[in-house]
Amino acid sequence: QTIMAEDPSFCTDNPPKQYQEIYRILSGSSSSNSDSRGSTEDSSASSELESPIDRGLFLALLERSGLPAGTLRSIWSLAEPADNYLTKRGLFRALALIGLSQAGGGSERQQAPSLAALRALPEAPTPNFGDLASLAKEAARLRRERQPAKMSMSLEELEELDTVTVTLQQEQKGVLVFRHRVYKVTSRRYDSSNLRRYNDFRSLNELLLQRYPYRIVPQLPGKGRPLSGSGGAAFLEERERGLQCYLNLLARHPTVCDDEMLRLFFTCSGEDFEKALRSAFGRPLDEFLTHAQAASVKQLVSPDAVQRHEESRRFAQGLLQRLTACRDCLRCLAEASRSAGAAVAGLAVRLDELGRQPQLQPPVEWAAMSAEADSWAQVQAGLPRVTAAYQAVAARYEDKAALEDSVVASAEYLVMLIDGFVQLAERVKHLKRDHDRSMRNLTDFKKRASSHHMAGRDRWAVEDLENRIAKHESVLQDLEARTHFANFCLGLETQLVQANLPLVRSLLLSLTGSQIVGHAQIAEHWSNCKPLVEGLLQQQQQQQRSPGIPGPSENRSPKSAKSSP
Repeated sequence: QTIMAEDPSFCTDNPPKQYQEIYRILSGSSSSNSDSRGSTEDSSASSELESPIDRGLFLALLERSGLPAGTLRSIWSLAEPADNYLTKRGLFRALALIGLSQAGGGSERQQAPSLAALRALPEAPTPNFGDLASLAKEAARLRRERQPAKMSMSLEELEELDTVTVTLQQEQKGVLVFRHRVYKVTSRRYDSSNLRRYNDFRSLNELLLQRYPYRIVPQLPGKGRPLSGSGGAAFLEERERGLQCYLNLLARHPTVCDDEMLRLFFTCSGEDFEKALRSAFGRPLDEFLTHAQAASVKQLVSPDAVQRHEESRRFAQGLLQRLTACRDCLRCLAEASRSAGAAVAGLAVRLDELGRQPQLQPPVEWAAMSAEADSWAQVQAGLPRVTAAYQAVAARYEDKAALEDSVVASAEYLVMLIDGFVQLAERVKHLKRDHDRSMRNLTDFKKRASSHHMAGRDRWAVEDLENRIAKHESVLQDLEARTHFANFCLGLETQLVQANLPLVRSLLLSLTGSQIVGHAQIAEHWSNCKPLVEGLLQQQQQQQRSPGIPGPSENRSPKSAKSSP
């Protein structure tokens, strides 16, 4: 406590941003609430609510500093670790000591850093650990290894895993009835770009479901058959957006993202990918048979896991229903903008037709009826300028619809994730039912075997029952282990859904921004249309109001002018 009280201010009240970022990485917190403003007593009281730093993670950080072992031991002791963890304040002190040692050269003959030298510094020293992005990945890996029941990844870290884009190509492949469309799939993680057909997506989905029956593998958008005209274009756009959400969900899944089948999907450049995928992996073993901790996860699953997962399933079902309705509303909003743009563009086309038809002239008799018979010629001459301005307005509606499409894609991503979670919860629920049914059958076999023994039945019948009991016990053991592993995985997938829920706020912010920008651009272009429309008859009105030619108000007598309202 004496050492704590004598810490410099950059270890307590105002730590540098680098210190706060390193704390966020090592603690796994989603935001770096590292501003410990207030008195020393307030800081020590609030430290109980802070995430402690694991000893193994901190030692991994020390190794990246490049300092001698003796210096690192001194820094570790001065950081005052307790029960194999480090407090936030102890971490900040250690970071300052590391920076101080690195500034002095970090040699073996250098004197060990001291708190007195640290307090004499006017500002916080900057430690060097190399790339913080690689530090974040290493810290996330170590957290998963030390705490396998926790996902330990924030939404930002999940989004950093990869970004995938799917673009429908206009040119179709194949001949006659075998013609098919292809999609250009681009992965930021693998820096790759390849063409894939829908059957490639379907084969990948089937193999992933076989390998990861207890993980969220989202439902693949249906193949269907595209309609003709605008309906077909809308169907293809929706499926393109769905396939992109599907791949991003896989590429940002903490476990599935590192799968070799997914890596092959992004990197293989051969013509027949479906054949290459199935020949390379055949029928893959499911994760339960290959996971290193599958046999020991029972102790990681809480006794009330089944009840908690059932509550999570019901919550996810209600959330899915409402988010699906929200996504449909967002689709309607984008469609309304696109329809408005199409209407304005159609109006521009019709006005252009009016302006470019010289044969469309009023009868000669109209000139004798009105002094403004030539007004139509002036309007017709100015329509091309108005048409161009209206086309610009229509383009702004299209831009607004494109912004809203990105919001729809975010909503689709979240809906697909939660739908995959609900389907996973149903699979785990059915597995629990199979386990309970097998348990009942085993109990029934044991009762029958006991009654046969008591009644002195045929020895062959008794042996048959005993063989069936032994076989059933083996099946039951496998089902029980699978049930524990499935509940273990479902707990991790629940955390994955929780980490993605802030997307609701993000998509609403995107929606609000799209409306502000879109409406501002539309209003600006409508304002540009106004002087063009006003100028259609402006020349004639100026001629009517020129000197020597009295206007309508100038023909009135003073008396009539006064009496007019």
